[in-house]
Amino acid sequence: MENTSRIVAEADQIDAASFYRKTYGLVALAFAGFAGLLYTFFNLTPVAEIFMTTLGAMFKSLGGFTWLIVMLGFWAGTYFAQKLASNRASRESQYAGLALYVLLEALIFIPLIAIVAVTTKGHPDDILLPACGLTGALVLGLTLAVQLTQVDFSFLRIVITIGSICAIGAVIMFTIMGINPGTWFALAMILLMATVILYQTHVIKNQCSTEDYVIAAFILFSAFVTLLWYVIQFFMGRRSE
Repeated sequence: MENTSRIVAEADQIDAASFYRKTYGLVALAFAGFAGLLYTFFNLTPVAEIFMTTLGAMFKSLGGFTWLIVMLGFWAGTYFAQKLASNRASRESQYAGLALYVLLEALIFIPLIAIVAVTTKGHPDDILLPACGLTGALVLGLTLAVQLTQVDFSFLRIVITIGSICAIGAVIMFTIMGINPGTWFALAMILLMATVILYQTHVIKNQCSTEDYVIAAFILFSAFVTLLWYVIQFFMGRRSE
């Protein structure tokens, strides 16, 4: 698939508008698929029950290393999905990568949603609805900050690099030691993901071509759904205090 289009920031208004419509349309479709999969896993199939039973058995035999193994598997799957989605020679490969990543995110959210259900005594919407609302508001505000200003957010790359290294190290340490990171860690990760969204939206605008809308949707969905993960954890932590 030959890419002869222009960078989004340099494209005319019609092409740029078409790019953003396709990109955010795919992000919305990805979230719809994500929500549909979670609903199916918990209400229409035994997937969630099997997943949680398997995790429970692993925790009994492996202890704190269980979640680390799960995360390593998730990161390996994410890497493969990202490779598919970044294949500019095949649009089909790009869509396959995005679809695979949506499935991986739905699977990794099963334990979190299960914990939310226990925390809220069977009323997960008490946390999920405000968490989704806050995530949406943050995404909208951060996106507008990039689109409506001429600020160069490329300087955030070093902040994200250092923050990500620290976050990965902390997650590994918390997992191995069986420590609950708490509300403050969730808040720190929300701030980090907000920074990531600012930077990635800026990169998409200034480095992606108008034909890279599937790649852009993958990048944005990844950032948005990770932000949602930590917003849910933040609300859950506040409820438990």
